[in-house]
Amino acid sequence: MAFKQKGVDADGFSIRCWEAGQGRPVVMLDATGWRDTILHDALAEKYHVFSLELPGMGDSPVNVESKSLGDLATTSAKAAAALTTERYTLIGMSFGANVAIWQAAQNPDQIEALILVSPTAIQPKDVPAGAIAQDVHRLMFAHGENADMRAALSPEVFAKESELAWRLASGVEAGLGDIHCPTLAVFGQEDRLVSAEAARVYREKIPNCNIAIVYDAGHCIVGDRPEALVNTIIDYAEHWETFIIGHQTGLINP
Repeated sequence: MAFKQKGVDADGFSIRCWEAGQGRPVVMLDATGWRDTILHDALAEKYHVFSLELPGMGDSPVNVESKSLGDLATTSAKAAAALTTERYTLIGMSFGANVAIWQAAQNPDQIEALILVSPTAIQPKDVPAGAIAQDVHRLMFAHGENADMRAALSPEVFAKESELAWRLASGVEAGLGDIHCPTLAVFGQEDRLVSAEAARVYREKIPNCNIAIVYDAGHCIVGDRPEALVNTIIDYAEHWETFIIGHQTGLINP
């Protein structure tokens, strides 16, 4: 499925967006380097997908205007509202998932379901001091050969995104209880950037949150176990209205 690039203005930012597909809208807040994947293609076969490049991420300019994750989530919500007037499923990956948490809490009338993939807001693990982009890139995968198949961030983009993530790191846990839409949080069992205990916090704090743990996958689940991630997200996106309610946790095996 071919995605078309377009721009959308929100809060004084010019935000790049990639659009494809038809049907119910899905808005994706992607981590840099995670946008062009089989997950996006699979979603676009069934839904109208908008993939946003958040201000300060990827090739966008340095973002010094956003003072909190709530600010960045407000900008993202305004961009989404300019793209679709319908309620949408919101999918956030890594840092994008942290923004998605605030966006769902602040805009309950916009969002019908929330999917968090490898969120880093709760109990992140410390990255070794002095780690460069290539070091962190390899930490994101359970298997080195999968890391070798994807390019690491450039030093410039890595520094820009690291500063933004560090500056906006606080305050997420307090807002988890304000999320009332159906929520799925997906973690790699071998994630080396987020504590295994983080899943429990999301399950306990978000009123209607289900957890999926993907076996043999690191932080970049789409790089280690792409088919498992696609199946998990497509299943939830299709069936969240009838999904079992009640803090379920499942292990996704091969």
